[in-house]
Amino acid sequence: MFKRKILFLSFALLLSACAPVERELPVEIVADDASFFESDWIFASVERVVDGDTIRIKDVNLDYVSDLDLVKELSEVGPSVRVRFLAVDTPEDTNVKQLYGRESTERVQELLKSGYVVIEIDENADFDRYDRLLGHIFTVDGVNVQEVLLREGLARVAYLYDDYKYVDDYFEAEAEALAKGLNVHSIEGYVTERGFDMSVVE
Repeated sequence: MFKRKILFLSFALLLSACAPVERELPVEIVADDASFFESDWIFASVERVVDGDTIRIKDVNLDYVSDLDLVKELSEVGPSVRVRFLAVDTPEDTNVKQLYGRESTERVQELLKSGYVVIEIDENADFDRYDRLLGHIFTVDGVNVQEVLLREGLARVAYLYDDYKYVDDYFEAEAEALAKGLNVHSIEGYVTERGFDMSVVE
């Protein structure tokens, strides 16, 4: 299952009428799994989807982040934060265009069409070398975005520098797409350990 047993309620962006404009992102959480509170969670609105494995967020709510160093670092980043989806890689869809890059981007846009995102910070990763926030990405109704992309053959499991949460689920989802020959797995040799090889695409 790629849907978490967590229900996120009252996830609405409220703008106060005072000047300067202050943004708050109040969230009411109902969780049937006590382990929810063992992780750090970030709630934010989606500024834009960059591509299939990167988004920009704003109006960041850090009320459910216990790591004070992370709170401080995020507070200093600015109003807009780049977020990289942890443990997955999708074909390029920015300056370089790769096969299924556009499809992966559009799928993320569809999944996050509510305009909001929920990010679980893994205890073994927070920022990458490009100062992008790393995390497991969820829709407001608890769907794991990475797992959807992998299960639909729009991503590969990648960049495993530590023992990350959900990796077993990610490998299982990737194996399912590989067995069905979906999208990136439909062309032999396209998915490699280093990314996606456009030279095998006719």
